Amino acid sequence: MNPALAVILPAAGTGNRFGAGDKLLVDLAGRSVLQRSVDLFAGRPDVSRILVVTAEERIPAYRDHLLRGRAAENAAKLAFIPGGQHRWQSVLNGLRHLAQLLGAPEFVAIHDAARPLCPQSVIDDAFRITRERGAALPCVPEPATLKRRHPDGTVAETVDRSVIFQAQTPQCFHLQKLLQGYEQLLTQNRVADLTDDAQVYERIGLPVPITPGSPLNLKITTAADVALACALLAA
Repeated sequence: MNPALAVILPAAGTGNRFGAGDKLLVDLAGRSVLQRSVDLFAGRPDVSRILVVTAEERIPAYRDHLLRGRAAENAAKLAFIPGGQHRWQSVLNGLRHLAQLLGAPEFVAIHDAARPLCPQSVIDDAFRITRERGAALPCVPEPATLKRRHPDGTVAETVDRSVIFQAQTPQCFHLQKLLQGYEQLLTQNRVADLTDDAQVYERIGLPVPITPGSPLNLKITTAADVALACALLAA
């Protein structure tokens, strides 16, 4: 087994909340969202492969786009495969692809392609804990006061935020265990409501250690997020 990690970048979404255009190709201070997300991992010696999972018709454009950027220096690590209609389908396609490789990696990290500013310290911590404990989930503590709503529209209660965290990526796991978990849930029709990969471990009863996330690790969802990302880069 390869001691290095492989990285899956799910990038098959339509970005309905973003509006016109492909949010992954939006420029952020000279590099696109997609280029920056790939570049987070391309130069790392502990990453053996970066798998971009996207709509089949986008593969040629994404490949050309990335190979015209910094990722060209590590082109041998890059691979592209078709994704699915839903995020879980794209991740499962990526896991199946990696598991079939000669010298498949022991661990895999799944990182949102729309999180281009993840600090290297977040990745370092997640990778280290994954090697030590078999999984890692970067999170940030919930800073807001949270309310639970009553069915009549009034406040029912205030939620204890001390045990609430916002999940980020890269989420890291043992490749075979995550793949087996996905396959098990698929046969049980329990994948349709998955919103992240840590839920797979949760549902099959495996622990997921929490590691430090970062407020800088924002996800580009709307045009306002682009403006915020550009401001962060300028600062």
